[in-house]
Amino acid sequence: MKKFLALLLALTMALALVACGGGSDTADTGSGDTSTGDTATGEFESMTWKFACSATETSPWVDGAKEFARIVGEQTGGAITVQYYPADQLTAGSQTDGIQALMDGTTELSMHSNLIWSSFDQRFNVVSLPFLFDSVEEADAALDGAGGQALGEILESEYNVHLLGIAENGFRHITNSKHAVTSLADMENLKIRVAGSQLLNRAYELWGADYTNANWSEVFTALQTGTYDGQENPLPTADAASIQEVQSYLTYWTGAYDCLFFCMNADLYNSLSPELQAIVDDAGQQACVYERELNRGQDQEIMDKWAEAGVKVTELSADAAAEFAEASAPVYDEFADELTPELIEAFTSVTQADNAA
Repeated sequence: MKKFLALLLALTMALALVACGGGSDTADTGSGDTSTGDTATGEFESMTWKFACSATETSPWVDGAKEFARIVGEQTGGAITVQYYPADQLTAGSQTDGIQALMDGTTELSMHSNLIWSSFDQRFNVVSLPFLFDSVEEADAALDGAGGQALGEILESEYNVHLLGIAENGFRHITNSKHAVTSLADMENLKIRVAGSQLLNRAYELWGADYTNANWSEVFTALQTGTYDGQENPLPTADAASIQEVQSYLTYWTGAYDCLFFCMNADLYNSLSPELQAIVDDAGQQACVYERELNRGQDQEIMDKWAEAGVKVTELSADAAAEFAEASAPVYDEFADELTPELIEAFTSVTQADNAA
């Protein structure tokens, strides 16, 4: 009996040691940076970031954001989640308020056009000077080079945002419900909704249009009711909003181009660890390359689809383009002070070199 009690006591003590975690098997979790949520084990704090943009949910803009979210999610083990709010849902359709929300930190991520950013700073209009680019390759050379770098420095130094990359809205083609635009005279008195940019407004004024500004979320209904005759936008953006259902004519040209600044609120970015900053920077660049390719690959498909639906498609001739370019040439001088000669040079030097070659 005594031997049995002794054995039972020994067994009880052993079980007690196991239950208390005795020995050297306790894990060392380290002292992770609590400001970023990173730990010494390389794990990331779970975070949800809101993404806002002007275009609809079926646009390449949102597809680009989803590619960013996919890459960041994979790199962080699923710690980062992105919620999508297209058509500036968080700001009742207001594009400028959408940008302001990013700067304030209400929204963590956004993709908005340089034309809408020009409401805050005229210098962002430089990308959309009339007939600045003849091709997307020229646009890439400028935006991936000194021009894009200069705009990024303005964004980051003055507007509390971090530039993750520059995506594309693209060349802004004209649609309307009245008649084909094949020459400068055809633009006369057409009531065209134009993106909210003083420079673009002036270009359309010189082209003879009766321009007006409105948030993109309001345009389909205004075209449907005849409030406006037409609008101007890249084809993927217009198609995602089903503009072809309320328009009869498309003019395909290179009259104006705009890019998309893919940005993160700077306070958020600066709070992230260097490791997470590197992840979001790389994901931002990859997402913008993906969005550009997706955007460009859709033009011909959309034109074919629209033509089958009854839209008359016109590709502007070289002579007509020269006529439009000459009419809008005063814009370069009129906006020289606001855009600054240095910034204009950073963009035009690329196209001049291309033309010389």
